[in-house]
Amino acid sequence: MALQSKKRKLRILLCPDKFKGGLNSLEVASAIREGLEKRLSSSACFETLEMADGGDGSADLFGKVLGAEKVACRVFGPLGDEIPSYYMLCRQGVEHPVAFVECAKACGLALVPPPKRNPLVTTTFGVGQLIRHALDEGARTIYIGVGGTSSNDLGLGMLQALGFSTGLPEGVRACGGNIRQAGKVEDPSDKDIFEKIKSSRFIIINDVDNPLCGPDGAAQMYSPQKGASRETALRLDEDAREFLSRCGRTSFSRADASASSMFPGAGTAGGMGFGLMHFLGAESIGGFRFFGDVLQNISSKIAEADIIITGEGSIDSQSLQGKVVGGLCSRLLKCPGFENKQLWLFCGRSLLNGGELFPQGGGPAVKVFQLADIEPDIKVRMMREYDLLASLAENAARELGATL
Repeated sequence: MALQSKKRKLRILLCPDKFKGGLNSLEVASAIREGLEKRLSSSACFETLEMADGGDGSADLFGKVLGAEKVACRVFGPLGDEIPSYYMLCRQGVEHPVAFVECAKACGLALVPPPKRNPLVTTTFGVGQLIRHALDEGARTIYIGVGGTSSNDLGLGMLQALGFSTGLPEGVRACGGNIRQAGKVEDPSDKDIFEKIKSSRFIIINDVDNPLCGPDGAAQMYSPQKGASRETALRLDEDAREFLSRCGRTSFSRADASASSMFPGAGTAGGMGFGLMHFLGAESIGGFRFFGDVLQNISSKIAEADIIITGEGSIDSQSLQGKVVGGLCSRLLKCPGFENKQLWLFCGRSLLNGGELFPQGGGPAVKVFQLADIEPDIKVRMMREYDLLASLAENAARELGATL
């Protein structure tokens, strides 16, 4: 069936993920749209939906969609030095302010120069400072985006900043390297902060469902990306296992530590997911569901579109696990008339085909456009990402234009 009738323009929805290490979601969409418009400006209308997954850029998108204010403050960065940071605070239409804390703004991998990346020394203390600042500003619902971190301290640094006792000597800031010295975690002795935490709701924005420990856990799966050797990753994993046996519960724990460590997402952000869920009673919601469904009603926009365009730097099996690509595939299958739509994927490279995107069959027509096809050198690709994406999109539009 033709995508376009003669009575209306083709409707194209642009909803890409960021290209990790390169363009953000909005920049990717802009490049693709620029290329498409060179060939389709008179025959198509475009809508762009910026996306995030809890990592870099999530706080800014939250602020943009809800009109939240940026609250600046200084915190301890991942290496313990004081850095400027901020979180978002929404006061409109709510009884108590709602905050969005992006962990990458306080302990992000991008904040650590490559030669200094080492999860044995990085801390989440600054994240706790952001949360505490938001609590002091009256926030009683706090969303916490946990992507893109440099740490593997199970969130103990964050807990210290919130006034929890972690069993470490006074003045020693928690980091991945001293988890083995940490003991039982106890509620804050400061009654003021304790009451604020007790009356608040914490919600993790997350795009992975890994447990805390094991081959798919925080250390073994993700710490090598943060500068850990294989030996260090195994040590961090073993230290986390031992910590579970002695950390106990706080007033906010919903289960014992071993059970909490298996909650989906406990292994995110170097185990901060575990720390938030076990010690603060945090809930969790997928990044696509939050930014797509809750904030931007993406299903209705998919229903109106003829072509849905998404993508990310590398499309592989992880792309289907809570990320934008997987989320869009899921929503497409629930959309009436999806068989008359097309899904276009733009990426640096793809290890998946249409059949793997829709393993149950019956999905929409899928087209994959890879930057690797026009520029094999990944270093060159990353330096020219915007221009190459625009060129790739123009080629796709030329191909489409011949069928209209």
